[in-house]
Amino acid sequence: MPNRVLFVDDEPLFREYYTRLSSKLGDDYEVITAKTGADGLKALEEADFDVVVSDLDMPKMSGAEFLTTVERLHPETMRMVISGHIEQLAVARCLMYGHRYLQKPLSSNFSETLKRVCRLKQAVRNNKLKKIIGGTSALPTPPETYLRLTEALQSPDASLEDFADIIRADGALTAKLLQIVNSAQFGLPRQITTAFEAIQITGLEVLRALMLSLQTLQKYEGKHLQSLSLPALWKHSLDTAVAVRKLAKCEGLDFGHCEEFFVSGLLHDIGKLILAAHADKQYKIVTQRSAAENIPIHLLEQEVFGATHADVGAYLLGLWGLPESIVSCVQMHHSLVTIEPGEFSVVVAIYAAQCLQRSPNGLQPIDEKFFERIGFRNRVDAWREALEN
Repeated sequence: MPNRVLFVDDEPLFREYYTRLSSKLGDDYEVITAKTGADGLKALEEADFDVVVSDLDMPKMSGAEFLTTVERLHPETMRMVISGHIEQLAVARCLMYGHRYLQKPLSSNFSETLKRVCRLKQAVRNNKLKKIIGGTSALPTPPETYLRLTEALQSPDASLEDFADIIRADGALTAKLLQIVNSAQFGLPRQITTAFEAIQITGLEVLRALMLSLQTLQKYEGKHLQSLSLPALWKHSLDTAVAVRKLAKCEGLDFGHCEEFFVSGLLHDIGKLILAAHADKQYKIVTQRSAAENIPIHLLEQEVFGATHADVGAYLLGLWGLPESIVSCVQMHHSLVTIEPGEFSVVVAIYAAQCLQRSPNGLQPIDEKFFERIGFRNRVDAWREALEN
C-alpha cells in the first residue's frame, strides 16, 4: 500500500509543484492536492493519509483551523505546516497543531524529509500507538526556548554568549543544566555557576537534547505511572549518555561525535516514556514479564504493541526533526545483529555502557561473543577503566 500525502494550498503554483513532486517520491507514494481546508477535510473523510502538508495562510479556513481539525479527527496523520512566517512566536504557535514547520520556499531535500517521516511511521504498525504519538495532547511540543535554540544553531553568526542568553531566559533549564554539569558524573575540579560555562562544557547539541528530555519528562510528571519510574528513567538516560561519551573519547572520537554519542544515549529510551504514559497497565505487564521471565523488554513490546520503544522513540524524534544519525541510533539501539565488524557506533557504545557500568548488583554480564564478532573484545578492559574514571 503506497504512502499517501495530502497537500493543501490555495496557491495554484504550489499545488502544481506538489503534483510534480510525486515523480521524485516514487511509486510508493501517492500525492493528492486540495485548494481549501474544506476540500482537504473531504479528502480525509474519503481515504486515509500518512501525511498532511498545509499552507498556513488560506482564505475561509486557515491552515491553523484545518490542522486543528485534522488533529482532532485524524490524530494518527502526521501534520506539517508550510508558511512564509519566520517570527519565532508564529512558529511556536504552528507547532501547537503541527508536528513540523517548514518555511517557503521549500528546500531541495523536502522529498527526503517526507520519505523519512513515512519510513518512521511504517515501523509503528499499531494504530493506537500512531494516534498516541501523532496527537498533540500526546506529543510534547518543543518549547519556545527550544525553537530559539534551534534557530541559533542554524545561524553561522551565533556566539556562545547568544546561546547563554537563550538559556538564561529559562530559569528551570538553567538550574537543571547547572545541576547536571556540576554532578559527579562530569568530574569537574570546580563548581560551574554560569550558563556560559555550562554550554562550553556540554556542547550545543547536548544542550538541545537536554532541553527536549526535560520538556518530555515535565509533560508527564503529574502522572502516577505504575509501569515506570520517571526519576529512574532520567537517571538511566543521563548515566548512559555520560558513559557513551566517555567511550567515544576513549576511542579517540572528536568533540562533535562525542556530542552526538551523548545525545543518542540521553534519548535512546524516550519511547518507553510514551508507552508507559499512554498504556500504563499494559506496559506494567510488559515490564513485569520481562523481569520475571528474563525476556528482553523490546521483544515483549513488539509482541504486545506491534512496535518497540526504539521504534516509538525514533518516530517521536523524527517528527521533532532531530538529525537522522540520532533518530537512526534510537531506532536501532537493540539491533546488535546489524553491527558490522570493526564498526564502533553509538549502538555499540550504548550496549557496552549498559554492560560495563556499575550497578547495585555489580557489573552486568557482557556478551563476549558479540564483542569478539565485531572485533572489540580487546577494548573491553580499556572501556571499563574509562567508565570507572
